[in-house]
Amino acid sequence: MNNPYGYINGRVRMMRTALVESRALDEAASTVNYQEFLRQISETPLREDLGDATAQGAGLGQLDEALSRNYLKAITQLRSIATGQPAREIEALLLRYDLQNVKTLVRGVQTGRSADDIVAGLIPAGTIPWSVLQGAAQSADVPGLAQTLSVAGGKLGTILRAAVAGGASSLLDVEVALDQGYYRAVLAGVRGTNVRRYFTREIDVRNLLIARQLRGGAPNARYFIPGGRDVSEADFLRIAGGDNSVSSPELQAITEAPDLGSAEAVARRLLDEASRNVAMADALGPGVALDFLRRKEQEIARMRLIGRAKYYGLGKDELQKELEGA
Repeated sequence: MNNPYGYINGRVRMMRTALVESRALDEAASTVNYQEFLRQISETPLREDLGDATAQGAGLGQLDEALSRNYLKAITQLRSIATGQPAREIEALLLRYDLQNVKTLVRGVQTGRSADDIVAGLIPAGTIPWSVLQGAAQSADVPGLAQTLSVAGGKLGTILRAAVAGGASSLLDVEVALDQGYYRAVLAGVRGTNVRRYFTREIDVRNLLIARQLRGGAPNARYFIPGGRDVSEADFLRIAGGDNSVSSPELQAITEAPDLGSAEAVARRLLDEASRNVAMADALGPGVALDFLRRKEQEIARMRLIGRAKYYGLGKDELQKELEGA
């Protein structure tokens, strides 16, 4: 029987040709103002979805809508080309965006941001319907948010409800509970050795970042995420206590970074490399789709950053610093 990923990954590679090239991103970042930025991106594959974003008097709202349209179109296309087990694996990969969206909702509701501000930070991807996310953004508090998402918020909604019912109240408590449930769901949903190896690396990275957040307080094993490869619970507690040593030299760069922001930048570079590696090694598995999703996410995030920088007149050096952290 033919492996269905032969066809699926051929289609995904074709979708990759519609990603904005690095050179075009650099040219967009080098434009002198917002109007020139719009003209520049009108010459990229994004042009079909820009719509009102290039109209006279249009602002960042129209740009965000255009980028969201383009993002959602790519996700919809990816979901349309897979059936059976590959479809279930791609749905598992899309849980990443449910995780990010639920965290955005929790942070926004907990800090009292307006529904419009919260929705502006959501990603139009994942498995939770957009209408559900928009409704959830109007929640008055985190327990109310958990109740709303428990009905139509998929796996992450169920995980959030369980976390809140279990007494999670601080932002870190809720986010780690979401991480723990997310990684359990993903590892249960994907079969391929290469893509599972990627997620075990991602778990290691997340554990190191959490351990760094805990420094200065009492290390607690309840914040550890099981399922990684190179960072054990004992390592986690030791690093949270201030030690930097890790068995992997690559991972040690995270523990030795001068501050949390620098550690997060190192983590992103490591995961970018891991994503590219799994795409090359997993020619007949979901690794190619995983890499595409990560590239598309970064493309949209960088376009939003550049657009805001040009709209508000941010300097070149400030923009470069923002892009390096994205």
